[in-house]
Amino acid sequence: MAVNTQQRMRLPALQLPSRLRGWRLPAPIPLAEAQRPLPWRWLWLQALSVWFASRAAFAVLTLYYPLVTGTESPKIKTVALASIIQRWTYWDGAIYIHIAQSGYTPPEYSVYFPLYPALIRFSTFIIGPHWATAALLVSNLGALLAYGGIAALAAQFASTDNTRKVVRTALILFAAYPLGFFTAAAYTDGIFVGLAAFALLFAARRRWWWAAAFALLAGWSRPVGPALILPLAWEALQYYRYHRAARAEAGKRGEGGEGSVQRALRTAAPALAAICAPILSVVTFSAYLWRRYGDPLMIVHAEHHWAHFSMSPILSIPVAIFAFAHVAINSPLQFRVLLDLAPVIGALVITLVAARRAPLVLTLYMLGLLYIVTSEPIDFTDLFISGGRYMIAAFPVVLYFAHWLRRADWLLPTLCVCGVALQAVVTIYFLGHGWIV
Repeated sequence: MAVNTQQRMRLPALQLPSRLRGWRLPAPIPLAEAQRPLPWRWLWLQALSVWFASRAAFAVLTLYYPLVTGTESPKIKTVALASIIQRWTYWDGAIYIHIAQSGYTPPEYSVYFPLYPALIRFSTFIIGPHWATAALLVSNLGALLAYGGIAALAAQFASTDNTRKVVRTALILFAAYPLGFFTAAAYTDGIFVGLAAFALLFAARRRWWWAAAFALLAGWSRPVGPALILPLAWEALQYYRYHRAARAEAGKRGEGGEGSVQRALRTAAPALAAICAPILSVVTFSAYLWRRYGDPLMIVHAEHHWAHFSMSPILSIPVAIFAFAHVAINSPLQFRVLLDLAPVIGALVITLVAARRAPLVLTLYMLGLLYIVTSEPIDFTDLFISGGRYMIAAFPVVLYFAHWLRRADWLLPTLCVCGVALQAVVTIYFLGHGWIV
């Protein structure tokens, strides 16, 4: 049957909400501003001073641990160095040392990524077969890299007038995080923070080959390496948009801006290496496990051995809160669960609050990190076990706080005292072989 086109119903035009009308992507940062000089010498001096102070505090706490806990007589004046070192290699640290010595046997150890064990093994060629010492040497040097990366990243995103203040505050807050002692233990958290921070820094400064190198190493250090993919992709997009606009403007002035899209793509091509670097890390490690065990998904299957399972964060977060609410009040388990759950929830809330004004590259990184951490809970009351330690990698949070505290100096001492006090308690618990991973 013929239809009169004049009588067809006209659909109303699609109207966007008023808040979204005229919305545009943030303008790309000019290359000269992105690559502005940073006070590298001063930044490393600040990072080194805070790092050294934190290591000294951990050393004193370790030496006096027997007296604090009453596990050793005050009359004993000699302390075995091996005993002191061994206290920092409990739990995952012992597994990393085993992998460095014997490789990935059993295959369930495939959840521990290869960079740290490889660095431990390499260090033994220099200092000899002192495996625990090598493990602590590597992790603490990785922590120094983390302090340097946080200082540089804070300077990169801070305004010129507040650079030094923001850098100092960020370093102090990172050192005062209650679970920051893991950066001194035989764990990979300090190494990953350093590599990830420098990957984001070099991406923001448009130094793509350096960004790719650090992202590749970060992907080999921890399974949360893919959290770098989205922020690196965003910076690559901004880099492409900047060059495309610059070429187009040159064409308007008759300066040979033809083919602006193609030239901008060629210019931004190195950024693709940085985007693919975290993916390449997982692929190469999976290829190694495939060749050794005949299973390309060994990483996933090994997670099941440790009682991890997949769940959407939309479900896992409410379930984790519900489980915590049903833990016995004032019990050791309640404290243990709170130590993992509170940092995850806190990082999520702070990320959402800061998202409006924070650089999008930091927001994307935080969302990726939180998604990975909350999408693989464990079949236990403490669903986000080790979640508090994983939030050491949430270094954008200290950058947010450093920015907010510019006008609230009085709050910084309070945060530091509370954080350091809790850190001391948790460190003593860990040194006593307490179950905290």
